[in-house]
Amino acid sequence: MSDIKSLEQKRQEALDKANRLKQQIDKKVNGQKFVLGGMLMAIAEAEPDRIPQILADIDKYVTRKADIKRLEGFKQDLATNVPEEENNTLSGQIRPLTDGINF
Repeated sequence: MSDIKSLEQKRQEALDKANRLKQQIDKKVNGQKFVLGGMLMAIAEAEPDRIPQILADIDKYVTRKADIKRLEGFKQDLATNVPEEENNTLSGQIRPLTDGINF
């Protein structure tokens, strides 16, 4: 009977360790997302000609309703800063978001 308790205890310890590792991973990933979001906001501010592509990417990649709602104000702010020549078309070359940005 004590063997079973010992195995159950080891199992629980392993589960606890796995949960702690998952929390560490989640924290790291969330931090990376936070930094990338800040970078994207800085790009939009520094290079308004990229705003149409950023807005298109938001529409394409942000799919959760809660996230869409969270970005509504940001999208409206961005849309008011689109350069006039970009307002009508996205015909210009789409550049990588990291051109000329120093981290």
